[in-house]
Amino acid sequence: MVRRHEHVSVEDELQVVTPAKLVVGDVSKSFASSAGVVQALDRVSLQVGEGEFLCLVGASGCGKSTLLNIIAGLEKPDSGQVLANGKPISGPGADRMVMFQESALFPWLDVMGNVLFGLKRKPGLTAKDRNDVAKYTLSLLG
Repeated sequence: MVRRHEHVSVEDELQVVTPAKLVVGDVSKSFASSAGVVQALDRVSLQVGEGEFLCLVGASGCGKSTLLNIIAGLEKPDSGQVLANGKPISGPGADRMVMFQESALFPWLDVMGNVLFGLKRKPGLTAKDRNDVAKYTLSLLG
């Protein structure tokens, strides 16, 4: 209950509220199977702010990968919506990345070759740009 004459400090009034980087709102998803319909997600909602980390924990088959695939734009929810930086996710995008559970590296390429693989498919980058981006990214990982 808000009191009519409750004092609000200037600091509270001027506080900048940063929008969430990721918003999952009432997302549901089901799949047809030989056993009938499987409800993978049922009205899941969450928010992740700038600099926050989120860990999804649960038993096998509880919907973790389904939710991540929807966030990545690889699947569409049956209902609800997902926003990244305030914009609806309608498909895969350069603003999101997927790290697969199993090895997804090309064993015939070295580390630099694996990093450059995706960059070679990005339009508008010169060979020097690709190398600079790859070196910078690898420096972040140590």
